[in-house]
Amino acid sequence: MKKHLVVTLFIAAAVIILAVAPVSAVVQEIVFRGTMVSMNQSAGTITVNAGYTYGCTFANNTSACSWNPATPENLTGTVPDPAVFTVLKAGDPVVATSMGGSGGTWIGVAKVFPTPGIENWLATDIIGDPDSLPVNLAADYYFVYSTTPECGNCTGSVCNALSAAVTLNSTDLTVLQKTLGRGEKVVYNRRNDNSSVIITFVQGQGLAEKCPGKAGMVGLQPVSTFIIHVNQGLAAPAPTVTPLITPATPAVTAMITTPPSKVPVTTIPTTKAAGSILLPCCALGIFGLFIAARKF
Repeated sequence: MKKHLVVTLFIAAAVIILAVAPVSAVVQEIVFRGTMVSMNQSAGTITVNAGYTYGCTFANNTSACSWNPATPENLTGTVPDPAVFTVLKAGDPVVATSMGGSGGTWIGVAKVFPTPGIENWLATDIIGDPDSLPVNLAADYYFVYSTTPECGNCTGSVCNALSAAVTLNSTDLTVLQKTLGRGEKVVYNRRNDNSSVIITFVQGQGLAEKCPGKAGMVGLQPVSTFIIHVNQGLAAPAPTVTPLITPATPAVTAMITTPPSKVPVTTIPTTKAAGSILLPCCALGIFGLFIAARKF
């Protein structure tokens, strides 16, 4: 009888731990480079003929990322925003990132052009999440953003974004800093080469761990949608820019700042276990049950 009770306690403990310890995972993102094949506006999908995938290897605490040839295949997925249908056309070279597997859902699409001397082609247009795309903007512009979560509107590890703080650099100077609400846009056109950048924040998500009482929460990565267009203007070897901040202030020099959970890789997704304060309580409860069992 005592032996059967102990076995029963073990089973009950396992069930309790599984019930109170939520497991969350970073959903896999796969980045492709290829050519736009077709668009189905009524279905909200595009088809990309993908001939390259973007991947990173890690060794000695450093990473090396590059484009790798792949067997060409047509991949169809939903678009991040209908603006794709007005910006792109069949035959355009694109970089596109799918979430959760090949095709299915495109979370970022960039219209790129072959750029001599660099492997990562430059983009004149981005629709979707810039953080998901390993491309820089054309005409020496660089873009980064961060979102502010709406803490009363969260699901798991992500919340709807109240706003997005955007930063635009021209060469090595920050020329624009602006906080955009959903649906708002900003235009920068103060360089002397007639170039300009239009940035629209469509909608987005923020990390729940930024909210009170949710520090340390991990889970699905947030995804935001922007529409960014670069008008390259006239070619200018050394464009004059009007800085927003003084040169002494450190400027952002990379278009994409990718947190560890969002590095685009072609390997399987990384699974993370979320901590819970209930686990220590379960352990104490199980210990108490074992003490009680010994009295039988």
